Amino acid sequence: MSAGIEEIAASLREARIAKALTQKALGQRVGLPQSHISKIENGAVDLKLSSLVEIARALGLEIKLVPRKALPAVEGAVRAHGTSVETSRALSLLNQQAQIAERIKANFPDLPQVDGFQNAIRSIPQLQFDAARLKALDEALKPAKRLTAIIEGQGGVAALAKRLEEATSALRHFRNMQVQHAPLIEAARQRPAYRLEEDDG
Repeated sequence: MSAGIEEIAASLREARIAKALTQKALGQRVGLPQSHISKIENGAVDLKLSSLVEIARALGLEIKLVPRKALPAVEGAVRAHGTSVETSRALSLLNQQAQIAERIKANFPDLPQVDGFQNAIRSIPQLQFDAARLKALDEALKPAKRLTAIIEGQGGVAALAKRLEEATSALRHFRNMQVQHAPLIEAARQRPAYRLEEDDG
């Protein structure tokens, strides 16, 4: 896959995540199966121009050829609009943690700490992320990333409860540090992260 195709595929995936759409939901909008959307995002199919335009417009994007010399200015404008790679990556990270929280809730419905963790995820404001803020979020999610091992049997309920408390505390600290001086993303997510389906590849 060439660098140009890889970049377009990544941009489509990031735009879909930023709009809180699953691959299935995007496919329904443009009349394609989820499996085909997955192949497009992975650069595994030769995408027709007409399909590219249709998918881009379904994601609130436009296809435009620009002079190479103007590219830095265009990319700067895109970043300022809040659709940067960092913002999409941050939303993806939060969606992943929300799905983990749902798994914990399903497996341990009587564990009160999971509610606090879910609330902490939901309370993260819709920030416009730059590299520094994304790094801060990634750091805040470190305790949460260790939850998967415990769910898969490496520790008991007490260990899970403790990890959930640590993860919740870290997310609340991140929120408090960022919320004072954080520009909001212009386009609100269509659905909360914690309700995304898990059909994306």
